[in-house]
Amino acid sequence: MDLRQLEMFIAVAENLSFTEASRKLHVAQSAISRKIALLERELGEKLFQRVSRRVYLTPAGETLLRHARRVFIELRNAGLEISETTQLSRGLLRIGSGLTACMYLLPPVLERFREYYPNVELEVVTGPTETLLPQIRDNLLDLGVFTLPVDYPGVQVTPLCREEFVVVASPRHPELGHRKSLPAVEIARYPLILFSRAAATRRRIDAFFREVGISPRIAMEAENVAVIKPLVAINLGVTLLPVRSVEGEVRRGELHALALEDRKLAREIGLVYLKADHIPKALAALIRLFRKHHGGA
Repeated sequence: MDLRQLEMFIAVAENLSFTEASRKLHVAQSAISRKIALLERELGEKLFQRVSRRVYLTPAGETLLRHARRVFIELRNAGLEISETTQLSRGLLRIGSGLTACMYLLPPVLERFREYYPNVELEVVTGPTETLLPQIRDNLLDLGVFTLPVDYPGVQVTPLCREEFVVVASPRHPELGHRKSLPAVEIARYPLILFSRAAATRRRIDAFFREVGISPRIAMEAENVAVIKPLVAINLGVTLLPVRSVEGEVRRGELHALALEDRKLAREIGLVYLKADHIPKALAALIRLFRKHHGGA
């Protein structure tokens, strides 16, 4: 077994296609087939099941894929640890999070990071937690900023901050536009515009409704806060959002925020990254900045 064999195996496993692996690696398909056959002979197990011209991983293949990925992650970490100098003069950091965090949590941290380390490139990817977690595991992303809890194999989770929610309405709302607070049970009286059910934040809100014992009137669901806020602003419904996500609109009079009187709703935000013996210096520096800016929130 050698690294080239493992590289070919990973390419086939991730694409579930010998043809696609051949294209990505610029290697003849017959050569990849020979290497996989040698690997299967050495291990004494079939790694792929071929059914009607489709390729599937066997249980043995899934086990090898998990360990093969770890081999390349450790090789990358070894190279980083050897090549890193005291000053961060180069590199690439890839960060993933939901849109709300991208809009309100990331900018001040990334701005300061760029001031300190101008030669380290930054990439930001948005998406649902369930989509981004496998990318952290597979070393396609370096850091995730997610709503907790996160329970996923192979990753490290560090709590970062706690965000309180407020009830958000249009300033023109006939009942709520001039109130400063609202009992939690009264939320059930109003049509709600909420995050989609797949969102981690929505799950936290639904749990809150169960805790309070109310059946919400859900009028609309949207993928992110950028869609929800303008719908609330034109008085199509009421919502629950993290207070920092509406501070600007409230200050400008575009939205109106009401505190929850008797029950507090909050979500925990955490940093998620790959479990490893060595954390690259650029990533460690970014984590420190997140803690400095948001650790006391």
